[in-house]
Amino acid sequence: MTTRLRRHVPASEHPERGTSLTELLVTMLIFGVVLAAIMTLSIGFMKTNGQTTTRQNQVDTARVVVETVSRNLRTAVMPSQLTSTCSGCTQDAFVVGKDFAVQFYANINNPGNSVGPSRVTYTLSTSGTTAGDLVEKIQVPDSNVPTASGYVYCDAEAVGASATCKARLKTRTVAKGVQSSGQPIFAYYDGVGARLSPATAGGSLSSLDLSHVLSVELMVSVQAKTGIKVDPTTYIQRLTLPNAQAVLRQEETP
Repeated sequence: MTTRLRRHVPASEHPERGTSLTELLVTMLIFGVVLAAIMTLSIGFMKTNGQTTTRQNQVDTARVVVETVSRNLRTAVMPSQLTSTCSGCTQDAFVVGKDFAVQFYANINNPGNSVGPSRVTYTLSTSGTTAGDLVEKIQVPDSNVPTASGYVYCDAEAVGASATCKARLKTRTVAKGVQSSGQPIFAYYDGVGARLSPATAGGSLSSLDLSHVLSVELMVSVQAKTGIKVDPTTYIQRLTLPNAQAVLRQEETP
């Protein structure tokens, strides 16, 4: 009988020996480096995309503010320009001219003076929970026929105001995140380009200065309150009011 001898094969030479601990650690280290790189790139991409989205939102918001305010400012009018039957209609086109607020009479949605001049107000809140909110208020007069002293506007925000009175006032927030630090958002200029400024901080232009406003400069700086924070977006536009006679006292000449 023939005896067959087997040769012992060391474990190091075995073709199915598996993975050693050292190789496993090296593999895990490489995988960790690759994963960290992917995560870093992903976070960077998400941040960049978020910043781009926020900037675009700020651009859109600033453009809406400028277009909205400009559209109504261009219709600024003295109430007396809309009727020849009111000797007591001596009001100027601009009622209030502040750094962060403006009020004026506007000839909007008023074909044939069927409604009368709307009283338009834009106010930027500079403090509290509503800081950065630019609010628009548009109120039509009680009647398109003025009294002896001019058009009458009820106090639509009074506690006891009637439903009819309240319906004459439309209020909405045009934009949020409008900055109030730095330069004013409203600047006023006369016919020769000289700037008209309130006598006191936070105050309004004098009645004399209000009668000489012929152009208004808007400087709207917007910084989003939500999303990834980026530098503010600023729009600057100066509006020369189309009808100079509409914003001058009747005895003035442009």
